Amino acid sequence: MNETPDRCPRCGAGFHCGVADAAPCACTTIRLDAATLAQMRARYATCLCMNCLASLATMKEEGRPDLTPGRPD
Repeated sequence: MNETPDRCPRCGAGFHCGVADAAPCACTTIRLDAATLAQMRARYATCLCMNCLASLATMKEEGRPDLTPGRPD
């Protein structure tokens, strides 16, 4: 297990990426559509924190697919 916290490239928060853990990472509980995933892969080289992933899922449901944090509505 990685003892050093990862840093979210979207918001800068520290978090634990569980992709290499024995159990499934918590991020597998968040569903994002293929277009949003493609945008994320093109923009970010590493994993995003759970808060950012949840925010992106909510924004997509509301019809606001912007990947930039803190954008005004």
